Amino acid sequence: MRKRHWKDRKNRKCPDCRRVIYYTRKDSFDRAVGNNSVCKSCAQTDRKVTMETIEKMKQPKTVEHKRKISYSVQKWWDGKREIDWQRLDPNN
Repeated sequence: MRKRHWKDRKNRKCPDCRRVIYYTRKDSFDRAVGNNSVCKSCAQTDRKVTMETIEKMKQPKTVEHKRKISYSVQKWWDGKREIDWQRLDPNN
């Protein structure tokens, strides 16, 4: 069984606020360094949603939108059924 620990634990500073970010897995550390990712608090503050967008999301869906959703779900199920029938049909 492999060890899930490497000798020189890697810590790095957030590029925005310079807070230390601790990593327990080497692959996570390598990915974060490559992507130059920020800490959780900086990532949360960068998320900006306007009040107009929030009000728009609160409104109920229109009848036309509900029909489009219903059609797409029905289309998805029809495609899934067709694939299942093709798989079960021995003549195909």
